Amino acid sequence: MVSDEEYRNVCDLLYREARFADNAQYDEWESLLTDDMKYWVPINRKDPDPETQLSLLYDNRSRVSTRIRMLKTGVRHAQVPPSPMTRLISNIEIEPLKDNEFKVCSAFMLGELQIQSTKDLHWWIGRTEHILRRVDGNLKIARKRVDLINSQEAVPSLAFLI
Repeated sequence: MVSDEEYRNVCDLLYREARFADNAQYDEWESLLTDDMKYWVPINRKDPDPETQLSLLYDNRSRVSTRIRMLKTGVRHAQVPPSPMTRLISNIEIEPLKDNEFKVCSAFMLGELQIQSTKDLHWWIGRTEHILRRVDGNLKIARKRVDLINSQEAVPSLAFLI
């Protein structure tokens, strides 16, 4: 169990992360990450192992920084201009781990309009697991795992921060 205040702090971080990603505020989004952050979108939800199985994304902190740099400089042409997006987050469950860490599971729906090319509206739906760690008094994202409900099917280009 966590206190009501801690629950609000965790929810505030998740909502802030979603807003930053939706609005292409990449520097602000990156400021929420720990130095050792891992960002993972597995294909196989049943028994995944990012070290031995293919993933849609499996980035360490350095690769996340490179991905963000590409988005900011326009090198990632699939996101020029950035897709308008809106995320809905629900079913937030928090489990305390160590003194300064929490495991946070939630459900999400993300609508993305691909204005750069097809003008198609894509729905990305799934569950997210965050490992949050308190660093210098602030909650930060140490790990983010996104399980898409259609991860084993052909998915459109994933050229943004899910």
